[in-house]
Amino acid sequence: MDDSTTHDEGSARPVEIEGAAPMPGASERRGYRVRSRWIYTAVGIFMGLAVLYGFDLVHSIGRVPRGTEVAGIDVGGMKTADAEQLLIRELGPKVDDEVDLRAGVVSTTLDPQAVGLSVDWQGTLDRAGEQPLNPFTRFFSLFFKHEVGIASVIPDERLTSFLERLALQADFEPREGAIWFDQAEVKSAIPLDGQRLEIENSREAVLENWLNDDGVDLPVIYTPTETDADQVRALIRDIAEPAASEDVTLMASRLAPDGTEPPLETITTRMPAPPPAPGQPAANPSEREIEMIERDDPNAVPVVFPRDRIGEYLTFVRDGSVLAPRFDADAAKGLLEPLLADTEQEGKDASFSFSGNSASVVPAVKGRTVEWGPLLGALPGQLTDVEGPRVMPVSYVGRDPELSTEDAEKAGIRAPVGEFTVAVGANGQAQSMIAALAGQFIPAGETFSMKDVTGLVSGNTSADAVATALFNAALEAGTQDIQSNDRGVDNPAFPVGRDATASSDVSFRNAQGTALVIDAYATGSSVTVKLWGTPEYDVTISTSPRTDIKPPRTRIVTTAGCTPTDGEEGFTVNVTRVVMRGEDRVSTDNFSSTYPPSDRIECRVEAPPAPGRDDDDAPAPGPPPIQIPGLPGIEIPGIPGLPGN
Repeated sequence: MDDSTTHDEGSARPVEIEGAAPMPGASERRGYRVRSRWIYTAVGIFMGLAVLYGFDLVHSIGRVPRGTEVAGIDVGGMKTADAEQLLIRELGPKVDDEVDLRAGVVSTTLDPQAVGLSVDWQGTLDRAGEQPLNPFTRFFSLFFKHEVGIASVIPDERLTSFLERLALQADFEPREGAIWFDQAEVKSAIPLDGQRLEIENSREAVLENWLNDDGVDLPVIYTPTETDADQVRALIRDIAEPAASEDVTLMASRLAPDGTEPPLETITTRMPAPPPAPGQPAANPSEREIEMIERDDPNAVPVVFPRDRIGEYLTFVRDGSVLAPRFDADAAKGLLEPLLADTEQEGKDASFSFSGNSASVVPAVKGRTVEWGPLLGALPGQLTDVEGPRVMPVSYVGRDPELSTEDAEKAGIRAPVGEFTVAVGANGQAQSMIAALAGQFIPAGETFSMKDVTGLVSGNTSADAVATALFNAALEAGTQDIQSNDRGVDNPAFPVGRDATASSDVSFRNAQGTALVIDAYATGSSVTVKLWGTPEYDVTISTSPRTDIKPPRTRIVTTAGCTPTDGEEGFTVNVTRVVMRGEDRVSTDNFSSTYPPSDRIECRVEAPPAPGRDDDDAPAPGPPPIQIPGLPGIEIPGIPGLPGN
């Protein structure tokens, strides 16, 4: 033996044969046996399935593909002839029945005979196709169905014409959501998408499905609305219907018989909040105390908001995709003002009543008006509240008179202190001035301005009479700082030097220690102004003789309708007033008035020339009359041969 097969120790070992694999272990032999069994099983299953597939394929020759349905009738797996007879038997009676058509929200019916519709039964089954060879398709056909449309026969364009006429009704633009009121009834339009009927696709849908039990859904193209239907329904539910369905009572009140405010009850309540803006969460108001008159109080005035006119106050306005409520506060005020008018009271200052030479005080009345801000602010929440009592208080704002009864009684209005009458009847403008002046209260030390009360009036003799009467009453009452402008025209009805024009202001200051009140009235032929107060002054008024006399000019008028007048001299006159308080002189006032002359009008209407005589033969007019101041004009007859004759 060589060294490769022996050892020094003499022990033996296995001989390795070159190229030979080692013997597998027990675990490897066991794994091999398991894999072999799976392979044999898989091959067996495959062979079995192949046999089943082949059997199913051979068995289905000449039959309709499995899973096929026509108009809801299962014809899959049947022989073609049997399937055709089944379709004729089941669907044949329906060929003449009207077909329900639905084009979006529009529905109608179709008479198949009217458009010439019939069925190609064999062609219908041919549409199912050949038997599929794909084993998976054949397998799934055991569990799933597929619909095959009717193969219809249509001889002409009558169906297309029918669908075009249907499109005239089925096509419309989107209708946006809207909410409105008919008196107290809510009206609404839920958003409706616009649609347009697809004529060609609808024709195909009819041809394939007209024998279906549930009719035919025609394809349409929709145009969506901007507003959302759910939002509109929420507005109807949460705002419109609560506002129109139940009354809201406003607890108003009237003053007690003694003129005081009635007692109010303090209530702790949770006033409902106005509806939130779209997309915003509703507010959760906290409890607070409010004051409200008790319903059974004799001075309580419950006022119910007029639900039949809710549409004037509450409207729904669309802004893009948002439909939102709009509460018109001005409209609500217009609705409620007449209902609450009896609970308000117009304030009146204390005034004076005059009889003869005595005056009495007419008591002041405290004003009372509805406080509209809180009322109109809380109204939306009450109208949309569905849980509370829907009762809200009406609060008021008091107005104290500017002249109280107490102040009027202390004013010292006891007797006339100045009075003047102008013998001119009062026209409409003068009547308005008199109404504005009557009752004017002038506190001690205050200045009165006619312009601030009546405004200015130009070119009106009656208005000038009112201004003149006021000026002279103030003159006789001893008032100070009198300002006025004379009329500039002498008129016998007006006092010379003491007339005043209504085209500029008449003002004066009450310098005495008590107040003054103006009393003004008119008759058909005169205007009178009185100043009432406490007699305090002795007033003396004197008028100077006329000075700076200017004769009138003579004006010759040759036009028809001329009226001759004598004219008036112009002159200047001065008026002096002295105001005394006992032995003390309060003031001395001078007033100067200048009246320009008014022209004398002489009328000369030329006689027409004698017949047959030329104007050139007429004698020349004489020279103009000679004018000598203070004497009438002297006319000189024409002298032949002299210039100008």
